[in-house]
Amino acid sequence: MLREVVDMSSAVVIGGSMAGLLTAQALTEFFDRVTVIERDLYPAGAEQRAGVPQARHLHVLLARGHQIIESLLPGLDAELDGAGAPRVELGYDTTIYGRGGWVPRFHSGLYSRSVSRVLLDYTTRCRLLANPRVTFMEGWQVSGLTASADQSRVTGVRAQMRGGSREERTLEADFVVDASGRTSHAPEWLTAIGYDAPEETVVNAFLGYATRWYKKQPEFKAFWKDLLIASQPPHNPRGGALWEVEGGRWVVTLAGANRDYPPTDEAGFMEFTRSLPHPAIYEAIQEAEPLGDIYGYQRTENRLRHYDRLTRWPSGFAVLGDAVCAFNPVYGQGITTGAMQVEALQAALRAGDPASLRQRIARVIQTTWLMATGEDYRYPATEGPRPGFSTKLMHRYIDRVQVLLCQDTALAQTFTEVSSLVTPPAALFKPAYVWKALTFRE
Repeated sequence: MLREVVDMSSAVVIGGSMAGLLTAQALTEFFDRVTVIERDLYPAGAEQRAGVPQARHLHVLLARGHQIIESLLPGLDAELDGAGAPRVELGYDTTIYGRGGWVPRFHSGLYSRSVSRVLLDYTTRCRLLANPRVTFMEGWQVSGLTASADQSRVTGVRAQMRGGSREERTLEADFVVDASGRTSHAPEWLTAIGYDAPEETVVNAFLGYATRWYKKQPEFKAFWKDLLIASQPPHNPRGGALWEVEGGRWVVTLAGANRDYPPTDEAGFMEFTRSLPHPAIYEAIQEAEPLGDIYGYQRTENRLRHYDRLTRWPSGFAVLGDAVCAFNPVYGQGITTGAMQVEALQAALRAGDPASLRQRIARVIQTTWLMATGEDYRYPATEGPRPGFSTKLMHRYIDRVQVLLCQDTALAQTFTEVSSLVTPPAALFKPAYVWKALTFRE
């Protein structure tokens, strides 16, 4: 086997999707050379690739994620603007139909980009390709970790070329980060070098979604660029969203929980759209030109690997992104929570305390996990550890808050900040809001 020694100050990132790319960028602050190992061969442009099947579907870049990505890669927002990705002010260019009807239009001061996943990936990747400290190994798959003689430290990875010669290499590095996503093999890699695999928690609402892309008709007029028709569990598990992205296109994603999966044939897709709590999306796309097939997706369980609970951990190794915690994608939290974990990585390395990273990541994940699983537990068929009575009380409170959004702009502002991961959820429990929710009569 060929042994390749990377520079003395070197890092390896396993996985070249958004979490991996942002990790690589962050690591260039601390290491002379960063190698990104990606099992796919990247397309030449902003195109679909096998390793990101969800790129066919709607992706939401929350305001907090937008802020972090711009801080890591200054000027990326301008590049997305130049590529035609619409700039949206949440609450003003976006609109929501929920339990109380339409949330009134208001200026939130929170901005993001309405962008396809392939364009976001490609624009980010181009930045990394231009960075002399970053090297990509495309078409390679990591098969395991290498460790010091006493197994106290990870010293690199073993990798094999996919297809062709099946060449094998060992890359030595000072720091290895697994950002390989839901399919991460980190638990097996750890057990192979003498460590325990983490416990896992899975919460599954059996939610599936289907997506079709359309050409926006020039004559279509509406104030909004992005439109969300929220589901209303437990009685109505159906919801949908229409996002305007670059190229004058609409991406329409329909979702249904409790195994009420949206069909992927045209007639079924349109009928499901018509059945949503409000017909706005159906009315918008009736005359729009479809730009391709309808794609379905049903791997939406929330999966948390409790690496923070392990008492033994090798130095020189970290796991982040979906490899630690994969959320139900329908809530659009994945990219932003991954970016927040990259911030935690930066903070740990700047403090000279990489051993604290697992706990830092656990704190980042905690709030988003509770938000995503708490929402999924509204559906009666959801499987997972049973929630307590406090979760049911929370559901009743949030139901009232969602109705009040249509009457209280200040509450709508706070709700937008919380859902954008800019403000902690505790902000929704200010005494004035609690009093309104408790005294509200529908």
